[in-house]
Amino acid sequence: MQVTVNGVRLFFDVEGAKFVADGPAMREKPTLLLLHGGPERRAVNRPEVLHWFTRPGGEAHSFDMLGDLHRIQCPTLVLGGEDDPMLPIECQADIAAALPQHLVQFERFADCGHAVVPDAPERAMAVIRDFIERQ
Repeated sequence: MQVTVNGVRLFFDVEGAKFVADGPAMREKPTLLLLHGGPERRAVNRPEVLHWFTRPGGEAHSFDMLGDLHRIQCPTLVLGGEDDPMLPIECQADIAAALPQHLVQFERFADCGHAVVPDAPERAMAVIRDFIERQ
């Protein structure tokens, strides 16, 4: 399913239960920032993309969005799993803290790893729906 929110095209992957933004819009004007699955989830059908991202010197080793998050000018939802082995909850809290506080909603999920939506689908989808309805 595809929806447009605040001018950003989002694709909802029912099977993977996640939102991903279309192209560079996510960096310039993110609407939903969900901590989930990792870059390989998006590149699974395009191995050349995953290879380019994870190669020596690739963006996977140097990508750091933290310094630019203060520039976001739209409501942003951050979902974080407290048992995330890839991105500890403290790092997720840092992401939420770097966003404009009047625009961010940070939800912590106990007993969830990196993939919050599959780990707690009912609660995660309720939080996402509520967030979207309030916009």
